[in-house]
Amino acid sequence: MPSPVAMLRENSAYAFLAVGVAWIAVAVLAGSALVLWPVVACFVSGFALKTWPGRRITWAWAVSSAVLGFLLSAYQVYAWAPFLGGAFSTLAAASLVGFAIFAVVHVFLFYAGLKPIAASAAS
Repeated sequence: MPSPVAMLRENSAYAFLAVGVAWIAVAVLAGSALVLWPVVACFVSGFALKTWPGRRITWAWAVSSAVLGFLLSAYQVYAWAPFLGGAFSTLAAASLVGFAIFAVVHVFLFYAGLKPIAASAAS
């Protein structure tokens, strides 16, 4: 049975597209244009991984897209953390959990993209 990272690497195009759709939901709910950047990056990564999976630039774009998503998720966790003790503590807790899950998903996407880059650099 293949490892979860190997399965993610094989289906990474679909994973990036799914994460892009999730970011669209966040962008609509938040009403923020800042959140549209990971949408664009994830969609471009997903389409590039589906059409040109063997190119080195494709995996570099995918890794940088995962880093962008992680950084924005970490920023959102940082931005919502002060609201935990106030009147918006329920909303802040839900946002913190959601963006923490997004951060972990982007770490997995980042890790899945590193292996092909290291393999192509070694050859």
